[in-house]
Amino acid sequence: MKTAHAPHALSATLAALSTTAARLGAAVAGRYPLLARIVSGYDKPTLLTVAAGMAVIYAGVYANVILTSENLLTVHDTIVGGDFIVFWTAAQALATDAPLAVYDPETMEAMLMANFPGRDSYRLTWQYPPTMFLLIAPFASLGYAPALCLWGAGTAAFLAGVLLNLWRNATALALAFSSAAAFHALITGQTGFLTAGLIALAAAFAGRRPVLAGLAAGLLTVKPQLGLLIPIAFAAAGCWRAFGVAALTGGALAAFSLALFGAEGWIAFKDAAGGHGGLMGTDVFPYFKLITALGLLTQLGAPAAVAMTGQALAALCLAGFVFYVWRRTAAWDLRAMALIAAAPLATPYALYYELTIFIPALLLLARRGLAHGWLAWERPALAALWALPLMVPGERGSMMAALAAAGAFALCARHVLAGDRHECAGG
Repeated sequence: MKTAHAPHALSATLAALSTTAARLGAAVAGRYPLLARIVSGYDKPTLLTVAAGMAVIYAGVYANVILTSENLLTVHDTIVGGDFIVFWTAAQALATDAPLAVYDPETMEAMLMANFPGRDSYRLTWQYPPTMFLLIAPFASLGYAPALCLWGAGTAAFLAGVLLNLWRNATALALAFSSAAAFHALITGQTGFLTAGLIALAAAFAGRRPVLAGLAAGLLTVKPQLGLLIPIAFAAAGCWRAFGVAALTGGALAAFSLALFGAEGWIAFKDAAGGHGGLMGTDVFPYFKLITALGLLTQLGAPAAVAMTGQALAALCLAGFVFYVWRRTAAWDLRAMALIAAAPLATPYALYYELTIFIPALLLLARRGLAHGWLAWERPALAALWALPLMVPGERGSMMAALAAAGAFALCARHVLAGDRHECAGG
């Protein structure tokens, strides 16, 4: 008897909780209408007000960090510009007789200590392929401050241009750049804006402007682990022109770097990447900053072998998902959402500042939601994902970075599969 009545009891309990929550929400809205409007309102003035408010807060926080720093060292013992010190230092090395010395961890540490004195150590390394030198070469003649400003403004403007080509909506653009993920990309000085724009171009234009998509995919080889799923997507949809342009672009960049630095550059890159990979099985590695299955499983206490196996299985599932979507549907936005949301999770090594990559996918989700209707809970979930990275990366033991990425992917995958079923049904 208890078993027969259990579903009814559960339904009654959920209904009672739903009614209570609705009454509580109505009471709060009546008592604090402005707060309710900000939290639950999706009209343009409210969204723009929230975006402007957060932008002001971010600007104030960053300005305070800069003004209270001394010799670029902040009160939190970090450096203004974050990881950009590595890009700038590598660019300066291009003017020396031994630019490839930056691949040696001890040499890079010594250069960072000389350029940015005041800390006991930085423990930052250069693990990019020699093709990355071609991208950072313009910073060799600039001081650190102007180079940092140019890097941040230039990569942000690039992503803004890409987003506007996906959806010409000023409100959506304002929300994208007032998100916590975008703030992380800015203050860490990393490649988040750049890689987000390149992946979005490759994913959204493979069928419509294949040369542009191929160029973007080829340029992404400066951070090759983020492009693992792109060839699978292009092949699944028969986007062979984009595939070919990507291969030619990546090959041309590699050949040019080979002519400049010789085979020694690629050997040094392989050794540096291998040395860093060796740290991923130790307690020193900051797993809590990873957004991948590897990071999540490790934080849950899984042994290294189990976590890596889980990551490999996740990558296979993501590859299958992307192949399925690109093979089955012709809708460019559904294809783009699937590839963009899966790309940063297919590699074991993707950190919290690469949550920016999800921005174009979530923007496309909002675009489809407004045009074709929202699925249940999509709008509040989008709002939560917009703010959630404020709690990222957290402290050691935290899983917030991986959970934020998993939530973004799940939301996009759900909409993609629902949209695909709708298309197949002739809707």
